[in-house]
Amino acid sequence: LEGGYQDDEPAIIMIPSDGDDGMIQGKFPAFEVEDGDHFTALTGCMDDSDDCDVTFKLEYIADGGSVQNLKSWTEKSDGERTSINVDLSSLKDKDVQLILVVDNNNDSDEDRAFWLAPVIKR
Repeated sequence: LEGGYQDDEPAIIMIPSDGDDGMIQGKFPAFEVEDGDHFTALTGCMDDSDDCDVTFKLEYIADGGSVQNLKSWTEKSDGERTSINVDLSSLKDKDVQLILVVDNNNDSDEDRAFWLAPVIKR
């Protein structure tokens, strides 16, 4: 991973399509949020992706409603990774479908990004 970082946890590698507004997303099955639930992950660009410049988005659909944004942040290939910890308690007792999104910001063929160990912690 970025900066030569290695880990034995599972990761989702996402490569958004080239061109303006290139993106990729993964939707997950709905689950009922409990008080104290947190979404955690480590994000960044893949190693040797020197021109990587992407926007990560953690979105959701609650109880079949419209897509809402929980958090978004930009990652560039700088050797650093970002630790994410999002409190989901405001969605308690709702059926929530999480959506992991990666948008390209620079039309590069090096926009290769990862979500390492994305989990819901209770």
